[in-house]
Amino acid sequence: MRSQVLHGRLTPINCSLILINFQTSLLSTITSIAPKALIGNAIDLARIANLLGIPTVLTAIGLKSYGGPFLPEFLTMFSNQEPIECTTMSVWEDRRVSREGERTGRRKLVVAGLWTEFCVGLSTIQAIESGYAVYVVGDACGDLTSRAQDAALRDIIQAGAILMECGQVLTELQQHKPLSVPEVHPSGVQKS
Repeated sequence: MRSQVLHGRLTPINCSLILINFQTSLLSTITSIAPKALIGNAIDLARIANLLGIPTVLTAIGLKSYGGPFLPEFLTMFSNQEPIECTTMSVWEDRRVSREGERTGRRKLVVAGLWTEFCVGLSTIQAIESGYAVYVVGDACGDLTSRAQDAALRDIIQAGAILMECGQVLTELQQHKPLSVPEVHPSGVQKS
């Protein structure tokens, strides 16, 4: 008997990335994972997305108040865009964010962000309800407590999200070489 495939592989041409609320003040509230590890994983996701041309949306909440500024590492990588400042905990409720998802035509969303219980969890569930396959990168998400993080991850899995670790996502994406990235010989010479 064949087992049923729950989801297909992520490729650079079938997914987009949403980075939710990677802001200085929010980061200081995270205790579910070491902030340095969390940011390192999120930066790795952003780098691979940038390198492979994967559409990426940055979101923020309370930039000039409680959330604080967006982390500069992300703004440098995506210098051609400003974070979409949302007014609700679910970024998917903001029409500008969901419209970006629709615009790409890609039905797989890779999601990472701060405050898993609220912002990541609510956004993930609403995107699933909108017909998207959502891949939450657990070690690129953080919450106020480990207990809140664990409960949120259980909820989003129960709602139908795929939970992955950063290394898994990077491995899947790197197996597919997009046509726009030239192949480079080990000597450093670009092949045509």
